[in-house]
Amino acid sequence: MIYNPASGRKRERRAEQIARAAEVLRAAGVQAETCPTTCAGSAIEQAQQAVAAGADTLIACGGDGTVHEVLNGLMLAGGQATLGVIPLGSGNLLATDLRLPKDTEAAARALLTYQPREVRAGAIAYQAAHGGENDKRYVIVTAGVGADAELMYQTAVRLKERWGMYAYFLEMARMIFRHDFPMFEAEWQAENGDRRKAAVALVMAVRADRFPGLLRRVRLGGALIRDDYRLMIFKTDKVRHFLSFFFSLVSGWNWSVRQVEMAHSPWVRCTPLATGGDHAIHCEADGELLGALPVEITIEERTFKLLMP
Repeated sequence: MIYNPASGRKRERRAEQIARAAEVLRAAGVQAETCPTTCAGSAIEQAQQAVAAGADTLIACGGDGTVHEVLNGLMLAGGQATLGVIPLGSGNLLATDLRLPKDTEAAARALLTYQPREVRAGAIAYQAAHGGENDKRYVIVTAGVGADAELMYQTAVRLKERWGMYAYFLEMARMIFRHDFPMFEAEWQAENGDRRKAAVALVMAVRADRFPGLLRRVRLGGALIRDDYRLMIFKTDKVRHFLSFFFSLVSGWNWSVRQVEMAHSPWVRCTPLATGGDHAIHCEADGELLGALPVEITIEERTFKLLMP
């Protein structure tokens, strides 16, 4: 059980929550060990060490970022270990999609009834920060390029600690009033096999069907068992189009915004526009800010096992 002591709110209770969840598992005959992360990125190495030590299941206790790191460690380590999730983060998109309870002990009890299922991993290739070499991460539920990643980049840690996922909405409002939506080029595969290309301000690639929290009733149309992404492609830098789409989600009416295309595709490539521009365009995966353009988001042939209902 790899847990992030700083994930989500109520951090002072984190060790107690993990201990209670571990007792639920031990009472069911599971040999459960707990392991706190030590710094950003440490869960990747800790997951590799757990696999090398013979763990058959790695439970990521935290938000989507913690799950992201544990998945990357598991994939790098190889082997047949299964990934499980106990939600303790700010967003918990994956846990919501897996229908896991928010209560830590209830989530542990639910995992005891879940079964491992083979899932193809997502992947994102990008240019490392500050003009470094190309890098790659495995993706579990979401990746974003443009305004979505800029949102992650700009949202203050103190706001996340206080408001959770709603801190992103506050930063989104600030970005909207600042009119800060630089454009880039995106290319993807349409469902009929044709290649599409457009100038965009945001691409979100999602493998979940619904958002957590107040947006829970919104259906996204993605799924981990599908071998593609549900793309939200914003072919606009106009504030009114972002606002219209956002309020269509919040209201639950889900009206169509012509400048926002919804598509299914197994890949999407994002590159700078030929006209250039000196604004760095960032990318993120599972809520973790990574690097900048050029970016390619794909579905891997490699699979991993995930505890699912």
